[in-house]
Amino acid sequence: MLALMSVISLQVTSFAQPKKRSYNFTRAVEEAKEGNNTKAMEFLTKEVSENPKNGYAYMCMAAIYEEEKQYKDAMQNINVALKKLPKKDKKSTAMALTLRAHLFTTSGDTVRALPDLETAINLAPDEYEIMDSYANLLYELKRYDDSDRIYNRMVTGNPAGINGYMGLGRNAFFRGKYDDAVKHYEGALRLDDSYSSGYAFRGESYLKQGKYHEAIDDIIKALEIDNDTKAFFLLFDFPDEQTKLVVTRLKGMAAKDPYEAYWWYYIGQVYNEHKHYAEAIKAFKKADEIDSYPDFLRFIASCYYELGDYGNALLTINEYIRQDSDEKGKMLKADILGDAGDVDSSIAVWDEIIESDPDYFFPYYRRGFMKDNANRSEEALEDYDMAIMLEPDYAYAYLGRGDMLMRLGRTEEALEAYRKVTELDTVPGDNSCSMYAMLALGEKDKAIEFLNQTIESDPTDGALYYDAACLYSRIGDLGKSMSNLRIALEKGYPRYHHVRNDDDLTELRKLPEFEALLQEYESKVTAIPVNNKQEEEVSVDNERVEIPFIPEGGCLSVTCSINELPLNFVFDTGASTVSLSQVEANFMLKNGYLKRDDIIGTDRFMDANGNISEGTIINLREVDFGGLKLNNVRASVVRNQRAPLLLGQSVLGRLGSIEIDNPGKKLIITHSK
Repeated sequence: MLALMSVISLQVTSFAQPKKRSYNFTRAVEEAKEGNNTKAMEFLTKEVSENPKNGYAYMCMAAIYEEEKQYKDAMQNINVALKKLPKKDKKSTAMALTLRAHLFTTSGDTVRALPDLETAINLAPDEYEIMDSYANLLYELKRYDDSDRIYNRMVTGNPAGINGYMGLGRNAFFRGKYDDAVKHYEGALRLDDSYSSGYAFRGESYLKQGKYHEAIDDIIKALEIDNDTKAFFLLFDFPDEQTKLVVTRLKGMAAKDPYEAYWWYYIGQVYNEHKHYAEAIKAFKKADEIDSYPDFLRFIASCYYELGDYGNALLTINEYIRQDSDEKGKMLKADILGDAGDVDSSIAVWDEIIESDPDYFFPYYRRGFMKDNANRSEEALEDYDMAIMLEPDYAYAYLGRGDMLMRLGRTEEALEAYRKVTELDTVPGDNSCSMYAMLALGEKDKAIEFLNQTIESDPTDGALYYDAACLYSRIGDLGKSMSNLRIALEKGYPRYHHVRNDDDLTELRKLPEFEALLQEYESKVTAIPVNNKQEEEVSVDNERVEIPFIPEGGCLSVTCSINELPLNFVFDTGASTVSLSQVEANFMLKNGYLKRDDIIGTDRFMDANGNISEGTIINLREVDFGGLKLNNVRASVVRNQRAPLLLGQSVLGRLGSIEIDNPGKKLIITHSK
């Protein structure tokens, strides 16, 4: 894809034909370079009004429209640009053709994209960004030999560039030539041994070869460099029997970097992926101890939920919502309440979610499901219909609609809904529901075959065996229903309240062994305390602390002691960590308030203006905020002598509920003892 800044950079150098550039065009380029697209567009609009022959202005407008995802306007402007750009400026014409090719591919029209790119590389044979776009499109079309031809040109013409090697490696990988892929990625890494993607892609090739030790070494390296996203997701591609290897290597990095929370976060996610929820909770808690981050609480709550420990799940998700009241937390809370048996409270939370975002289909479906469980059939039907209106391709909503219509005696409409389910849900998997619709349509054998295929897709998933229990109960085969229910519970299916109230299991619940089976597995659910000390009980006692503040320039200044040194901080709920300037950090180091061992390393962070800077990361052994003491708090040292001292979420998130009393000029903290 041709980036906006590539176009702007080109215009800075290429638009030199007139003796003097116009004011409007010059200002547009300046604003675009600063990321002020709206302002840049205002100047460009004036420019084309006063100078309609300026093809460069249209090209810049097209690039801005493309970045803003206004593709129709982008296409109109790039077509005008191609007519008005000077014929002798082959480089600009080539980049304009590349941008148009990208717009074609965005709309799925690769037929017209290819000729534009072919022309572009002929006009500008030394522009490797254009070559890369062309080779990438050929790769996407699975024309690997043609793509290789372009990537080899890049390697030959620009031996210091890594994109050619990476492209060749990717093409080899998708041919199944993993040894060749590794060699190409090694070529990129020889040029830049700090290129995280090179390690991640090479690790992926090793994974395909079953070379798990080599794979995890590369993935760890990519994560260590810059928390590479591809490397993170590759952690979940190791087979279950390699979980110990992955976790052991991650724990080694956690020991090496004891103040970096993300290693424990990765460990938690690996355990979570493999359904080792108790271990995942412990890992997420260690991450939270190092760097209090609200999402860690959401992950912990989710694991408690998967274990069926609804009490601790609810306590934890409530704390998450207190710190970060977003829809993800509220949806998890609604599900926890519903599965814990408090259906009315669950519906109330879904009401709140829908009120804040009435155009999202899923909350209507889930609220309908809860109303379905409460036998509020007409209301459930209304919610299923709303979900279908907002998302016509969601099979589960049609299944719910069919079940409600059947319950209400509207058989023909119900059968139509079931047929829609089978049209939408054709590939058996962990989110399938077609087997229920097939059975309702009288296709029992087909339903059982589809069910068996869903179980084969992931035999470790207890929820799929629960589906089997429900389907066989609907069929009337209570023996198979009971045996599948036992397997589901054995594999960790935790929703006991739902099992006791699910209409699908009405006949099964009449058997005397049903309740005994549930009680057998319920007794195995071991609550893991919300606090980090296993031997302590969760305390609900709170204390109230009041801390005075001083208003300064629209901010709140508060006193906070760091390692027994009193400092004035800006109270900033938007900051993720504590940050100090170099002045304070140097003073603390020289006077014994910081030790050499407290200096962890460096990290990159973003300030309120969106600027990314690199700073030193330190460990604050003790933070005393109004008598509330926290140990081992991560902080950033900003390389700016005049930077304010900010008190962020790594402290605030661990203190408790915070209220601002503006008239009394004090912060009121309700802290759990």
